[in-house]
Amino acid sequence: MRAAVGILAATCHLPQHKRSVEDLFREEGANFSADVAARLGIKQVPLQNGDASETASNMAVAAAQKALQRAKVDPLTVNVVVEYSIMPQEYLVPVWNMSNKVQAEVGASKSFVVGFSGGGSSNFMVALSSAAAMLSENDSMKTALLVTGDTTIPGNRVLNPDDPVTVMGDGASAVVLQRDAPGGVVIDTELWSEGNHHDICYIPGGSLIHPDDMSLYRMQLDKARYDAFPKADTLRRMSDKLLERAGLKFSDVACLLCSNISAQDEAAMQQAFEDKVSPVCAPNRESHGHLQGTDFPLNYLSLIESGSVKQGDYMLSVSHGMGVTAAVSLLRC
Repeated sequence: MRAAVGILAATCHLPQHKRSVEDLFREEGANFSADVAARLGIKQVPLQNGDASETASNMAVAAAQKALQRAKVDPLTVNVVVEYSIMPQEYLVPVWNMSNKVQAEVGASKSFVVGFSGGGSSNFMVALSSAAAMLSENDSMKTALLVTGDTTIPGNRVLNPDDPVTVMGDGASAVVLQRDAPGGVVIDTELWSEGNHHDICYIPGGSLIHPDDMSLYRMQLDKARYDAFPKADTLRRMSDKLLERAGLKFSDVACLLCSNISAQDEAAMQQAFEDKVSPVCAPNRESHGHLQGTDFPLNYLSLIESGSVKQGDYMLSVSHGMGVTAAVSLLRC
């Protein structure tokens, strides 16, 4: 029988500086209107403000240290560090890797490191699934540290300025997974991708090799293809398959967490998932915007702190990312 693996602790580390969405739209030449504001449902986002302590990797280290302290875990007992960052890092990969820096600076010297990229905000669930499988199937492994740090390339906070999809903030998060943790048990994860849409979103500049022409680093989105992809319906079908595999019905699910992409996206999830999206998602989206993989730790912490779920309740976490990918995780609180 597979050992149960659960979330022992989760933390977020976000910049203190915030900017209003209206200011960012003005700076990036995006179209702002009452209709756009309503569709996005985002009022402000946290941004790193040139402080060296707020680089993606430094924020990731801070989040990891806080998570380990909260979990009361000695860094030397961490078996694996799993990174789920999405935005470009401060040095070019694969020569440099953020997870190696996190490993060194938190003192997890006995661990090995691995990272995932290319899945958009679904990266977190890929990391969660992989780490949970490693811990449950390998008796020599007990603890995993999942970590991310994402800072958006200047000029790219508003995705698709002509017809905005979301507004992206900066931040980091970390999750400590452990075999036999008392709560946040990872029951199963369903993952899916559609390779034909690999270029639905991309940055043409490539590897930041043209720093004198930042116009090359404006993220490009094929909005027609993005809208055509049945995101909510795909995630609902995946969820039903996952629940059937676990011997559960949708009525057994207490609530659902989704990514903080936009009010429009959340409304589609509410419709597909019969109004089970947790109320914690909307205020987090309004005050933080889309934080990539950090959306889940942020919403998960808010859910636990809200007291709206009790021990033993089942919850789903769903996410769709560029590329395109989709992921659903089933957890037991």
